[in-house]
Amino acid sequence: MMQSALGWTVLSRDALRRAETHLRDQDEGVRDEIGFLALHQAYADRFFPGTSVLQTRLRYILFVPWMYQSLAHKPSRSQPINHVVQKQELDLAQRLKKRHGLSDGVIGARSLPKPTSQPPTMIYWNALRTWRILRPQMDGTYPKRSAVHRSLTKQHLPNHLTDDDKSPLEESSTFFVKLPPPPAEWNDKNHPLDFTIQPKEAEFIDQHLRNVHRMGMPKTPSLLACLVEHTVDLTNLVFPWAKPILNLVDKDEHEALLRAQQASALAAIGRAIYAALVERICAEEDKRSIPDIHRANLRRVIRDYRGQALRLDTEAVKLDAFYSLPSSLLDVLNTTQSWLKTKKDFSDLRDVYERAEVTRKGGRARLARTLAGQERRKEWTPEEFPEATPLHYRWSNVQRLLDDLSNHG
Repeated sequence: MMQSALGWTVLSRDALRRAETHLRDQDEGVRDEIGFLALHQAYADRFFPGTSVLQTRLRYILFVPWMYQSLAHKPSRSQPINHVVQKQELDLAQRLKKRHGLSDGVIGARSLPKPTSQPPTMIYWNALRTWRILRPQMDGTYPKRSAVHRSLTKQHLPNHLTDDDKSPLEESSTFFVKLPPPPAEWNDKNHPLDFTIQPKEAEFIDQHLRNVHRMGMPKTPSLLACLVEHTVDLTNLVFPWAKPILNLVDKDEHEALLRAQQASALAAIGRAIYAALVERICAEEDKRSIPDIHRANLRRVIRDYRGQALRLDTEAVKLDAFYSLPSSLLDVLNTTQSWLKTKKDFSDLRDVYERAEVTRKGGRARLARTLAGQERRKEWTPEEFPEATPLHYRWSNVQRLLDDLSNHG
């Protein structure tokens, strides 16, 4: 069964993918030495644009712009804008923690009173852009978070123009489309906040999610939009390729979902092969006495996922992805499929897996036939290394977000 996980977003697409990989690795205990998470990101971005493995609750998509609107109306000139925004984020975390505690998706709750390294304004910025809650600029692009901060800084200057109510004439609310009003308690810092989406908020979010298109295809609704439009009950659907979902989508998306399932299976086998290779090298070449954990797991993973993995058309996967997949990963996928057909010893795969790991990790690669590789293996213990599981494509995150929408107040 596929393991669910919570889980990222920064300012550029490339930075987003790098950061998502790093933080998802930490959250799940998964190390991506070979590059299989490129598949995860490619299909997750296709099916669920704007989402991230660090997103927890849907109402943050309103908390963030409401926060910037509040700052625009009550500018503070005593501190740099980044510090002011950080203080607002800490206040938000504290107010949500009062209602929800530590375990209900409150970003930054565990780090209070210190700020979290990935606050909601960063985690949800890509969603604000992709879901078109940010207002496009004159050239059609969407403002970065830093651009909003620069605008707020200008508004804080003593000679900045204001209206009769002393509010800035060029407030940061112009960076956002017309939003539903915040709750009455929004400006009371002592009042707890919660994640319950109110009816007008739900209507607003629903409208924007229905218009989220497939990446690179502005006239084609995304799977995310399709799920919102058809109000699918996702509660008991373990995978996004469950039959009720396959029955909703067009032919192209149907086939892409099946390939995503097959890629998930092949990635599970690939992850298991990597761990088994390291374990065997530690035992046979480094002469360490270690248990047979990952070699045994490889046999189980092959038994469970071989059929799906062999069905994957890797050439079609390249067409599914909005951006290019690493050539080293494609070599691993193709070589692993060929090996699955022969049922030879998995040590035959060391060369291609070693090349892929060295490409990604350099001198930190465990499979490398070097002294550095041997030193890295000394730090490796099979008991602490997670057993291989399939990719999830942010499915549990999407389920939580859409559950928030369907269960609005």
